[in-house]
Amino acid sequence: MTGFVGWPVLVIALVLLSWASLSVAHNDGAPAAPCKTDAGLTVQSGFRPGTITVDADSKDWAGIPYYQFVLTQAITADPKAPYPQDSGRMQIKTVHDGRDIFFLLEVPGDYVYEDGLNTGCPSVALMFGVGDDATYHNMGGCSEKPDTCTSSTCAGHEVDIMHFSIGSAIPGRLYGANLLDNLNGTGADSFGHLNDMYSWNPHCRHVDGLGPNDQKEGAGAQNDWRGAWTHTSIQNDYGLVQGDSPYGKAGTKGFYIFELARPLRTADRVQQDKQFTIGGTHPMAAALWYPVGDVPWSAHEHYSANCDWIPLKILSAAGTGSQTISRVVDTLSILALFLALAALGTSFVVGWWVKTNPHATFSSINPL
Repeated sequence: MTGFVGWPVLVIALVLLSWASLSVAHNDGAPAAPCKTDAGLTVQSGFRPGTITVDADSKDWAGIPYYQFVLTQAITADPKAPYPQDSGRMQIKTVHDGRDIFFLLEVPGDYVYEDGLNTGCPSVALMFGVGDDATYHNMGGCSEKPDTCTSSTCAGHEVDIMHFSIGSAIPGRLYGANLLDNLNGTGADSFGHLNDMYSWNPHCRHVDGLGPNDQKEGAGAQNDWRGAWTHTSIQNDYGLVQGDSPYGKAGTKGFYIFELARPLRTADRVQQDKQFTIGGTHPMAAALWYPVGDVPWSAHEHYSANCDWIPLKILSAAGTGSQTISRVVDTLSILALFLALAALGTSFVVGWWVKTNPHATFSSINPL
């Protein structure tokens, strides 16, 4: 039993070392690069039960509205520098089924994949404000330094982060929550690096369940996310395995697809997860890392989907999501009317045939 507990801890330690290079992410205390915010835009998550399978296949998202954002560098000497791929825009779709909330991110990009090197592959993150004082800039905005930031000194600045680095993830396979890491009480993903994290500022970012110096931060933490990725140039009709890496041809044009999901509510008790409510509006942000020119990216070299929080409105069935239900009801009503008319027409035809065929013979039933 001792060996079982020990080696997962070692795996977690190696994962945490890989995160050290990301400690300067998202503004790094620097002034925000000037850009134009999509003011007034609200992303709406409609009620669509029984619709989405998390497998990176976007076909089941057909008909669901998307929201499009110009990707710009969060920190750059040239704040007007856009994401240098095709339209340079990220499309976001989101729905919920009353229990889980689902996200689809589509980003144009020539196919690039370097097996085992996260910084040699695209990566995405979603961030949600948790604390009342949490800011988009500086990932929560707590002014404390790495040696003084704690859940007490940075209370109110918590942000919830999902970060998916695909260097060890197979297209179409599910990553995120897994028994090994959840038994250790952390939000890590030792297999596909779809990590459930939180932060107070760029220097004080941790996997759920751990705090400064990798000390346990609360009890019962786990990774609540699950997700998959692919590229539109990848053929994945029968499922891919590790031996198929790099899975596609380098430089092929297309779109990266990231499909993600987590429960609306989690068992978090220490302000590390965002708790979503149906009918509520929640602050959200999205970001992309991409190895431009096949050069591995650095943590601060990410592209943001907006310059500030994006309001995320989770609709009830009675909200705009009811338009979908209304369409279904309308379709069923039309179908029922058609069947009723067909039955009436059939009755009329049968009656007319019996009336116009008086020579039809009937055989009496002989008594037994």
